[in-house]
Amino acid sequence: MPNTTVNLVKGTIPTSACFSSVQALYDLVIDSTTAHVKGEYSLFNFGDTVPAVSDQDKPWIRTIGNAPDKIYVYDNGYWMSLHPVPVGSYERRIWTGTTAQLAEYDGGSAGTATALTGPFWEVDADFAAVFPVGVGSFAAGTEVTYGGTGGADQVTLETSHVPDHKHLGEAYYRVSGGTASSDPSSLASNIKHENSGHTTDANFSSFSQAGVKTTSIVGDIGEAHNNLPPYRGVYFIKRTVRQYYTAG
Repeated sequence: MPNTTVNLVKGTIPTSACFSSVQALYDLVIDSTTAHVKGEYSLFNFGDTVPAVSDQDKPWIRTIGNAPDKIYVYDNGYWMSLHPVPVGSYERRIWTGTTAQLAEYDGGSAGTATALTGPFWEVDADFAAVFPVGVGSFAAGTEVTYGGTGGADQVTLETSHVPDHKHLGEAYYRVSGGTASSDPSSLASNIKHENSGHTTDANFSSFSQAGVKTTSIVGDIGEAHNNLPPYRGVYFIKRTVRQYYTAG
């Protein structure tokens, strides 16, 4: 640590001064001498208490309950300290409190933000109801660019989204002598059919299921369905125009 030079300024001892001991002489010399730190620096204020008017030309190292706070400088009626995150910064934070609590966050206050008053942070509306995603490319090839947007909270399937597939259903058979109904419950329990040139009775008590491969789809696929993963609502916040903390 470099040395600090202290200038001693001698005073004037009146000719009528007297002393009765060496200690009294020493006291007389010290009382007549002043000192100051060399250069423009002239000490500082320190502590919880707001400095006196006569000390407003010195910086205030403020403490709160003897714990360090910030360094303040007096200007234009305020003890002020510059916020470390500049106004207009690209920095964003996640806020899980209410908007009323946000106004007082980080030393701010309710009201309209100015350089010296109001909240330090506000909700960034650009992030309302959207997920932040890192710039890059998804495995499927979709590219996420800086400031880009995309995605949808609901999706309706299109024909091109549905692959070839099978439907499990009932296959009903009409034989000679049977009814025209495709519902087996409406068929007679004994159905006449021809076999080898003569008529016999056949009991159709059950019917087999059959798979049918889809070759085309006609009509609407269906209603839009929810495409959202599980989520929890928070606020993304950004800096307001307020620049300075104030104290006192």
